[in-house]
Amino acid sequence: MIDTIAALSTAQGPGAIGILRVSGSLVLPISLAVLEKNGKPFTETFIQNQKRSAIFCDFVENGKPLDQIVFFYFPAPNSYTGEDLAEFHLHGNPILLKRALHVLLDQGARPAEKGEFTKRAYLNGKINLSGAEAISRLIEARSKYELELAQKNVFGEITKLSSKIRSDLISLKAECEAEIDFSTEDLTFESLEQRKNRMVGLKNLCSKLIKDAERAESLILQSTVVLYGEPNTGKSSLMNLLIGKDRSIISDVPGTTRDYIAEELSLDGIPIRLVDTAGIRETTDNIEQMGIERSKREADSANVKLLLIDTSAPFETQSFLSKHKERLFGSIIVANKIDTKHPSWKKEYIEDLQKEFQLTISEISCKTKQGIPELLELLKSKLTSKDNTEDLVLLEDRQRYHIQKIESCLSESILLMENNAPAEIYIQEINVALLEIGQVNGIVENEEILGRIFSKFCVGK
Repeated sequence: MIDTIAALSTAQGPGAIGILRVSGSLVLPISLAVLEKNGKPFTETFIQNQKRSAIFCDFVENGKPLDQIVFFYFPAPNSYTGEDLAEFHLHGNPILLKRALHVLLDQGARPAEKGEFTKRAYLNGKINLSGAEAISRLIEARSKYELELAQKNVFGEITKLSSKIRSDLISLKAECEAEIDFSTEDLTFESLEQRKNRMVGLKNLCSKLIKDAERAESLILQSTVVLYGEPNTGKSSLMNLLIGKDRSIISDVPGTTRDYIAEELSLDGIPIRLVDTAGIRETTDNIEQMGIERSKREADSANVKLLLIDTSAPFETQSFLSKHKERLFGSIIVANKIDTKHPSWKKEYIEDLQKEFQLTISEISCKTKQGIPELLELLKSKLTSKDNTEDLVLLEDRQRYHIQKIESCLSESILLMENNAPAEIYIQEINVALLEIGQVNGIVENEEILGRIFSKFCVGK
């Protein structure tokens, strides 16, 4: 008998609908014990005849209606887990859902562990391990880029690539074994150069996969955007404007920000760590000086620097260069307070420096919000210009490890061939590579490894 698990499969908190999911050998008996229609219990035959159909009915506790629900029954093996599975769609009140879950547990189910539904789907052959990991990433995606990459894996991108690698390795192994077994026969085999070229091509495919995965990870990680410049240029005002709340203290007194302040936000699906830094100036205040040094370090490590200028103050190009030349390269120059600009401010002065320092210029006013939409578009362009997800692939750490091992085996096999080693020797490296590619899609027997993979999932999935 397969023990029966139950859990809330929708997000915690109030909602229109909350779904309780049950999987295992007791699904039918449990369902019959808690479902009624017009005060009459269902029969097993009725539920069996309504499989995969929505059934509007009452969820009862000790014979008393608890909620009006929609019920679905998915008999094995045609279910998500490959086992008998039922879904109870209740109203999304957390108290109601918790009470209903306890009713299901009282009828013989046990609380599901993290990822146990998907783990059962994997163990029952409904999905492979790459597909299971992709589902976890899809649920937890923090940006549109991570979502797009996870969707590719859910639809089998890693499975296709690993299947190609496995097919090519089997072909190489077969050619090597044929040569070993029939070396004395009058048969024609591919030349060593042809075989080596096939190995090189396969090794290059693995190398590309690893590099593309590294690019993908860098794309979905938070991009650090630093607001940098002299005191009173409007860094804190811009910070508050971008995050939509008063996070940084605004004052006419120079040096108000003594340390950097960081906030996380999403800019049209791009996860950003926005940092407001201490104004850069000469000071004898030790505390302020420490803040300035930290600000410089943040600016040095930023993906994008927004260098703010106060256009309401007199502007002189050489003075500007002497203060900021060290960190000017690649910055977005944000010319603030354009609504009260000084006669000495000319955008052309900065445009003369554009080519040399690869600058971008944006004129804004935090007070009137002039130029803010254009600045946001410029920022998005800066953050997304490096890559798109079309040609990228996302590898989990476990998958990356096995692909790297295959790459290493192929490198060793190529080296052995170049040193005139017999096929009996370098075929051993191909055998190891075949074992590694099997691990990518899920030939995993170790319960500890499986436990580690599925422990990352939420309960109910």
